[in-house]
Amino acid sequence: DSGPKGITELLKILARKISSGAKVSVMAPKTRICITNTPLEPIAAFILCNLASIRENDKVLDPFAGSASVLLAASMISNSVRTVGIEIASDKFLSREKVRQDFSTRGLSQPLGLLIGNSMDSKIREEARKLIGGSEFDAIVCDPPYGIREAMSGSDSGYGGSAALFDLIDAIGRDRHLGTPLLKRGGKLVSFFPCLRGDNIEDLLPSNERLKRAGLLFEFKREQKLNSALSRWVLSFKSS
Repeated sequence: DSGPKGITELLKILARKISSGAKVSVMAPKTRICITNTPLEPIAAFILCNLASIRENDKVLDPFAGSASVLLAASMISNSVRTVGIEIASDKFLSREKVRQDFSTRGLSQPLGLLIGNSMDSKIREEARKLIGGSEFDAIVCDPPYGIREAMSGSDSGYGGSAALFDLIDAIGRDRHLGTPLLKRGGKLVSFFPCLRGDNIEDLLPSNERLKRAGLLFEFKREQKLNSALSRWVLSFKSS
């Protein structure tokens, strides 16, 4: 760049490439075979998986899988992960064959299972565990339903979209006390959590008593403002 006195300075920047990650554009909604009305944005799916510290060979469950954006992101982070999805919508509304094509066309390992059912049903959770050999999951990562999908699940235990997350935490607690834990000790539950602007997020979070029954420790929360009326928080919990 030439200065006022015609002096030319050559600036050199030396950098070392440490690592490279998956390209978010590879799973953009317009590239998907399974098309849904409200897909989870790729960057959001990757954020959830990264905060869950997903590593090679991890076993990952999405109990509200939808079109499996979270499971796609997990497999793109490491194709050795073993993923399972549970989704209440039947194949009439969501084609699991097209979901599987979204994995195969990207050269990714298929989910071990894309189960049809309500993840609050203990039999469905047991089926999910059987798919990974009867053990616990290393991470549970999800964007819980609200609106239409929440109505389908029949959830009524909390405020708006938080109800499904509360139900999931209660289910984790029940499985833990029955000696069939869904999440391994040290494993993470990472979830989105909707909140209307003007509401106090602290008043909406699961209580310490509820978390204690589930053997979960609250780690952190982060806010993403979606519009003037709605925020989406990322919540992270660790199994103790």
